[in-house]
Amino acid sequence: MGPLELLLAESQRIGLIGPGDLETAIGQARAFAEALPTDVRRLVDVGSGGGLPGLVVLADRPDIDVTLVDRKERSCDVLRRAVRALGAMDRVRVIHADLETLGQDPAWRGTFDAATARGVASPAEVAELVLPLVRPGGILVVSVAGAGEAWPDDGLARLGATVRRREAGLMVVEAGDCPSVFPRRRRVPAVFDGGPQ
Repeated sequence: MGPLELLLAESQRIGLIGPGDLETAIGQARAFAEALPTDVRRLVDVGSGGGLPGLVVLADRPDIDVTLVDRKERSCDVLRRAVRALGAMDRVRVIHADLETLGQDPAWRGTFDAATARGVASPAEVAELVLPLVRPGGILVVSVAGAGEAWPDDGLARLGATVRRREAGLMVVEAGDCPSVFPRRRRVPAVFDGGPQ
């Protein structure tokens, strides 16, 4: 087991990564890295938790600067220690923040080439909270459990986004000009239920 795998095993041991086969979870995280275009230079991984897929993308794509975001300070502390242990402090930021706030902050809004989200929230919530962070033409790579998590095209259109492709367990969404009302300050995704247009 290499340093990355040991760090992720520790995250799993303390409950920041769910139970299950860690090798399988790492393989799934590698699919996020493979889905990213070669021109991506700035990535935000949201709901980073114990480091999947953010730390795997960091290891697999040395050409990308990664920002890991989580709203739990405990997760951020573990991520900071992992980044130090991997010797990647020059390529990584760890931010303790809520996405509702970050997505409305001009310092962060529209500044990333890509975003990743694994097991963070419902598709509607992920779209509304994360797409404002991605520049127009950038992408969001998000985990989806199955057909029940399909994203309505009209809901994504309200965010200025379109589905680029679907792969096994992943959806790749291209960001457009996201209206400034998103994300809203409360965690109720109205994008797909007739909310602000």
